[in-house]
Amino acid sequence: MVFLSLIREAAREGAERAIEAIKLGTAGSVVGKGKGGDYSLQGDVASEEAIINYLRQHMGNLRVISEEAGELSYGESPAYTFIIDPIDGSRNYKRGLPFFAISIGVVEGETLDDLVAGVVYAPLLNMEFTAVRGQGAWLNGKPIRVTSQDDLANALVFVGATPKAVFLPQVYALMLTLRGSVVRSLGSASLELSFVASGGVDAYIDQWGTMRVIDVAAAILIAREAGAWVKVRGSLNERGAVSLKEKLAVIAASTEKLGKQLEAVYREALNMDFTEMFYAS
Repeated sequence: MVFLSLIREAAREGAERAIEAIKLGTAGSVVGKGKGGDYSLQGDVASEEAIINYLRQHMGNLRVISEEAGELSYGESPAYTFIIDPIDGSRNYKRGLPFFAISIGVVEGETLDDLVAGVVYAPLLNMEFTAVRGQGAWLNGKPIRVTSQDDLANALVFVGATPKAVFLPQVYALMLTLRGSVVRSLGSASLELSFVASGGVDAYIDQWGTMRVIDVAAAILIAREAGAWVKVRGSLNERGAVSLKEKLAVIAASTEKLGKQLEAVYREALNMDFTEMFYAS
């Protein structure tokens, strides 16, 4: 629980700086490009600096994987890696929408299977999702659990959106095959996965292979600790070393049965005739 207290406070430090930028009207100002390749907003940079500074003050040795700063090591042979997204949902943040979060995951080892603690904090929603490996998951300090939904036709599903035009036919095809379900998208993968954990929705899917480790590391642990069935496919392999460069595809569901149905629907979408699908009724 020591790590949980540490990253909770670090997330709040980052949130404070992000909200300051909103009040000053500088939140959406572009100040360069981060190591992850995306344009960096003033709010992203301010939040990240606050988080890393806080962690360095309280940890002698640590490794950081973060959106803006990239991969950094402090001290000798750090045993723990802190995977940070200072603002997940930057487009929402820039436009003043509340669907963004500060995400911090702690890895003791090299893979996502080695996650030991995580926090996803949405300050404008007043929602703090947390988890510790083997101990469970919480929302604002109260235990959370996934739903028991195992029928895709009755499920509420978050579908991860992608800005890459090359994937738009697949996204549309997936939407068509999910017509029996209620489909939503928030634009923040960490929040969407966390809502699966809390039972707010039944499943989440993003199979485009463009997701970064920093986006979902903490939320994957939160979902698993809340009882979700989670399948991660990486650009290296499922047990590949976590890095800023690795891209992921994720399915999370309240039950394995529901997750398998969602997988099948995705495969069906891939087999659709994209030249005809825009005329489907």
